[in-house]
Amino acid sequence: MQDNPDKLRKIIGDMPIRRVYLPNDKDLNEIYLENGAEGLESLIASGELTEVELEERVSLAIEGAEAVQGERFTVNGGYAESELTEQINNVNSEQSDSTPDSSSHVSHFTSHLLEEIHEGKLRMKGQFNNYYVLGMLPQDLSSLQITIMVEERATTRKERSKLDLYERAYIQNFAEQIAQYYYQDAETIENELLQLTDLLEKYRELQISQTRPNYREKRAMPMQTPQQQEASINFLKEPNLLERIDALIEQAGVVGEENTRKLIFVISSTYKMGYPLHALVQGSSGSGKSHLINTIGQCFPPEDVLTMTRVTSKSFYHYTKEELVNKLILIQDFDGLDEEAQYAFRELQSAGTISSSTTYKDRTGNITSTVKTVKSHFASLLATTKAEIYYDNMSRSIIIGVDESEEQTQHIIEHQNHRLAGVTDNKQELKAKIQLQNIIRNIKSYEVINPYADKVKLPLEAKMLRRLNNHYQAFVRQITLLHQYQREKDHLGRLIAQPEDLKIACEILFEAIMLKVDELDSSMRQFYNQMKAFVKEQAPTKFQDYQFTQRDIRLNLNASKSTSFRHFEDLELLEYIQRTGGYANRGFKYKIVYWDDMDKIRSKVKQELNRQLETLLVLGGSSPMEHHDEPQCSDTALSVHQSRSTHLSVNSE
Repeated sequence: MQDNPDKLRKIIGDMPIRRVYLPNDKDLNEIYLENGAEGLESLIASGELTEVELEERVSLAIEGAEAVQGERFTVNGGYAESELTEQINNVNSEQSDSTPDSSSHVSHFTSHLLEEIHEGKLRMKGQFNNYYVLGMLPQDLSSLQITIMVEERATTRKERSKLDLYERAYIQNFAEQIAQYYYQDAETIENELLQLTDLLEKYRELQISQTRPNYREKRAMPMQTPQQQEASINFLKEPNLLERIDALIEQAGVVGEENTRKLIFVISSTYKMGYPLHALVQGSSGSGKSHLINTIGQCFPPEDVLTMTRVTSKSFYHYTKEELVNKLILIQDFDGLDEEAQYAFRELQSAGTISSSTTYKDRTGNITSTVKTVKSHFASLLATTKAEIYYDNMSRSIIIGVDESEEQTQHIIEHQNHRLAGVTDNKQELKAKIQLQNIIRNIKSYEVINPYADKVKLPLEAKMLRRLNNHYQAFVRQITLLHQYQREKDHLGRLIAQPEDLKIACEILFEAIMLKVDELDSSMRQFYNQMKAFVKEQAPTKFQDYQFTQRDIRLNLNASKSTSFRHFEDLELLEYIQRTGGYANRGFKYKIVYWDDMDKIRSKVKQELNRQLETLLVLGGSSPMEHHDEPQCSDTALSVHQSRSTHLSVNSE
């Protein structure tokens, strides 16, 4: 059989064949007499397999496992392979340096590598065995108790056991047992188990760092090329800045909503300034609220944006101390937050911090109380369909209504069709977003003084006027900050607001101001206006007595049943409409009993703001700091120049 292993293969089948060379022309009987059974087993174990493919044919078949080659280490997560390879190689090199070269059993040993087959199964290949770690690793760093399976590759025999790798005596006993079962060297198995311990420690540390990344005090800012930085600064120095930013927002994918998208962008840009603002975008289901805030959120540096689709009750209390500082938070559906989460979010908005008293176990096992504090400084964009329910949240946020008109619907459909037809260039959208991100990165935080802060007063009819005035003044300061490369500074390095900043703020913020004046939210106001138009169209002369049903309005306005029912219920509660008759099974009849004239109120508020802005532009001809020191000059200037001033229009679109 010595020269013809094929005959032996036919006899024994798939059993492994080893080629053993006898020393000094001795036979097996002489070796057995001299060294006993252990010497004979050691001689056979030192032989070489005659077929290389035998290992692949009899080894455990595992799908999805990558081959362990050279400097390969597979870990579940998003880590760079080069980083893991470097860390594992350091461990391997230390182990190989500490391995004694004089040992005949491990002289041919190479560093072992750990391979992740799936989340609950790891493998390390040894000299003769495969070592499988089953289940999840313990997260307590004081122990490393595992379930291990040792497979002899030549015979596919398996031994399973639980083993604490931090107990050296257990490792030695387990190595001796495996060596006895498989007729191998115990010292070799023990060394392989020690190498497995080092690799599992490194793997566990990577798992922990991946689950909870360490907070970095210094925010990592992506590098900009000098050309990109220079182009962004030149962009900020050019006139009509907000109009040019608005053109980029439209190019980024926001169709229509010209005034709304500028308003949301300015509010979002306050996240790293001294006066962060918050926006509550309100509209019916499917009106495009999430698309609006998501697209504008993509125009800001991604390292500063936190997007949340679900918030648990106590999640805000478990952030690190300054993890919510200088961030832009996007919440897709604010209706999904429960009462406790809303309360924590309101405190983060107003107070800039939340504290919770909690308990923990110290090193001695005693339960100790402590106060955990989370600081915050962020701007937020929230989307909701029920703005009226969150009264406290409304006072802290600027309410923005989504345009649900047919014209806006046509714009959106046309844009969607152009994208599907390949007319719209997606690369241009991405380019516009990157350009806006670089622009925001070059805007620095300054203190702003507004010498004209007392020259423009908001209408007294507005609800929650105290906070609305604070929002307006912060909005003016943000307009000045966006124009920081075009504004002067005082001797203390503070930016000085110009009358143009107040004019721009009134133009952009006018619709939000009117939503504070109106007791109907944006979606209900649009529904009510369409209802009045329908009634006047059906009865031009007797519209005040015209009766209609929900079905009439629903079919004419093309509204869903749930939306129509909700608006009818709210309008009846607010006494805008009244039920006049009908039956529950046949439908009730209604008529409009309160014909408010919101257009007249809008015109009145606009005229008053125009009058104040006219006076403000006249005052802007002299030094702003002089008027700041002598405010009585405003009355004189008003009486002298009011008749000669031209009417300044405020864009309410």
